Amino acid sequence: MNYAKVENGVISQYPYTMAIIKSENRNTSFPVNALEMPSVRSDYNVVEVIPVSSPESDTHNVAEVTPVQVNGNWTQTWEQTPKSTEELNQVAITNRVIEYGIAEAQIEFITENGLEAWQSKVAEIKARHPKV
Repeated sequence: MNYAKVENGVISQYPYTMAIIKSENRNTSFPVNALEMPSVRSDYNVVEVIPVSSPESDTHNVAEVTPVQVNGNWTQTWEQTPKSTEELNQVAITNRVIEYGIAEAQIEFITENGLEAWQSKVAEIKARHPKV
């Protein structure tokens, strides 16, 4: 589970861990699973953060940002920013390489189907994964 420290209704530290709560409260002894205990979280203004899967995107970079409160629950949030032309081209190249397969498989394809068939297959792969 993820945790955050809240001050005045705003997250002041995220993520918030056992190491942090111990360093902030050096004269306090905490059980191993202290942040799992609602009473400890309440006493130290710590909240659970509901995990949300990271969106997957070939066209955007995804980064975790400060959780937001949704219907009374703090929820993990993600920000998406467009990839640069260079990054988009690298995605296209990576996808092409995956589809081309290993060199041995390419040679086998050419041997069995001919160079023109391979060139046709390459053109199809490049059409599916164009550079910008």
